[in-house]
Amino acid sequence: MTPHPSGGGRRRRRPSGSSSSAGPRREHVPELHPVEEPPDVQTFAEWPLGEDIQRGIAAMDIVKPTPIQALSIGPVLEGRDVIAKAQTGTGKTLAFGAPMMSKIDAARATVLGLVLCPTRELAQQVHGVLATLGLPRGVRVAMCVGGDPIHPQIADLKAGAQVVVGTPGRVLDLYQQRFLSFPWTEFVVLDEADKMFEIGFIDDIKKILSFTPEERQTLLFSATFPTEVLKLARESTRNPLEVATAAGTVTVDTVDQCFMQLDEGDRPMALVRLLEQSGEKDVFLVFCGRRTEVDRLMRSLERASLSIKALHGGYDQAARFRVMSAFRTGEVKALIATDVASRGLDVQHVTHVVNYDVPRDAEDYTHRIGRTGRAGRSGIAITFVCPHDGRKWREILARTKASVTELEPPRRTGSRPSRPARAERDERAEPAERPRREASAPRRAREERPERPPAEERPPRSARPERARRDEPREPAGREPAAPVAPADEPRTGRRRRGGRGRGRQEGGATRPAEERAPEARRGSTEEPRTDTATRPRAVHARRGDAAPQAGPRIEDRSPDPGPRRRRRRRPGAHKPEADPRDPDGLGRWGNRAEDFD
Repeated sequence: MTPHPSGGGRRRRRPSGSSSSAGPRREHVPELHPVEEPPDVQTFAEWPLGEDIQRGIAAMDIVKPTPIQALSIGPVLEGRDVIAKAQTGTGKTLAFGAPMMSKIDAARATVLGLVLCPTRELAQQVHGVLATLGLPRGVRVAMCVGGDPIHPQIADLKAGAQVVVGTPGRVLDLYQQRFLSFPWTEFVVLDEADKMFEIGFIDDIKKILSFTPEERQTLLFSATFPTEVLKLARESTRNPLEVATAAGTVTVDTVDQCFMQLDEGDRPMALVRLLEQSGEKDVFLVFCGRRTEVDRLMRSLERASLSIKALHGGYDQAARFRVMSAFRTGEVKALIATDVASRGLDVQHVTHVVNYDVPRDAEDYTHRIGRTGRAGRSGIAITFVCPHDGRKWREILARTKASVTELEPPRRTGSRPSRPARAERDERAEPAERPRREASAPRRAREERPERPPAEERPPRSARPERARRDEPREPAGREPAAPVAPADEPRTGRRRRGGRGRGRQEGGATRPAEERAPEARRGSTEEPRTDTATRPRAVHARRGDAAPQAGPRIEDRSPDPGPRRRRRRRPGAHKPEADPRDPDGLGRWGNRAEDFD
């Protein structure tokens, strides 16, 4: 048998009944179908929530129910399990919180309601909403999250809390220590259920659900339900009512979605320019994929004079609560966080959401941009797209089917506008000619100079008047003529040194007294000093036997006379030591003479 060109033998034909795909076949799970026409409910008074809950809702300035609230509150009051899917910022917390708090008996000192959240920040927010609703009825709400001291949480449980809001890890820890039990629990709520299943809480959630009674009422609320999460949700409920306000993964309509194509190294500067060019009341929420990316970006923005804070799972709980409190009160211009802040956080004054990197999937993108444009407000979502994230970004756009516009990277503050195209520059009218400046005096003199006559009309060169050379300075007007030049046969008294020094020295180098010096070398003399510049040409021509050229105007030396040259000072310690009278020969302290041994 001849071998196959690829190196192996001939491939065997598969049986007709076997499947062509490797691995088990994926089970088809039908999606949640949205309700086209939600019930027309204008106020919360149409449901039997009780006067105390109505006052709590009025304290939060909420008047008209949202579509997800209109679809969910009625079935929850009837006692049915509910799987609800709605867009971010549509009031899902109040959709399960209002009916649950209205049915809980405040006189019973046991845990009647359990709400599980994926993050500590979301648990803190849900705790605040339920505490506001339960305050008029006297229902106590305890928060049990990791990262905080456990003893205050145990004290709240012992005080008789009827509702517990917490993360799965801390709730399971308290149950194992016998501080928490669920023998009479009536409500179990999984808020942002897809995130809890995704980050590895699925085993803890199954254990907690096994500790609760089977007659419980289970509620699952989230903005996205992937296939695996939806399958597990249906297995954990009994005949649930599935409601949804949107099909697939749909983003909020009140958010303007944009993106910028940037290199990876240009993202920090682009973010700084966005913050600098924003309005005074604009608040930014910047999402990064990893903790290390958050820390690296914070180091890059240290020099920016802006109020910026960071938030991720590496901080302790006290620091995370302080950062979130400052962000909610508006003390922080921008918050840089991981996806820990993308689930359920309700900060209504966030105007801009910046995806510093492209999210992993469409669900994360939906939750991120849902932090702005909440409760009917408008917002802006900007995504930085690097070249290596292009494929992931196209997949997100295909799933969300959102209209996204491309923006130019922000320019430097105060920079010139971009240059128009060549065709636009040609169409513009030529600007008016600028007025000519008045010419200066030298320019006017050059313009008024008479024209030079042609060569045939000029006189011969010998008949022209002699002009001074350029290298010889002209004698200023009103000054007396210089003294006549000394004859060439007069002997020179000395060579002029650099800087004018050494006029008083003779040829041998000895300095003459001031009385014997030439009159021109004395200080304060009115006679012109002798210089070599005028006599040297005459002496050279005299040695050659040629006629000396005509001497030009004499150059007057008006530099001050420096006087006799100072003696050079020796450096300290460089003088010659005096001879020792006891050692005239220089043989040392102990020589070979007899008097040295006295």
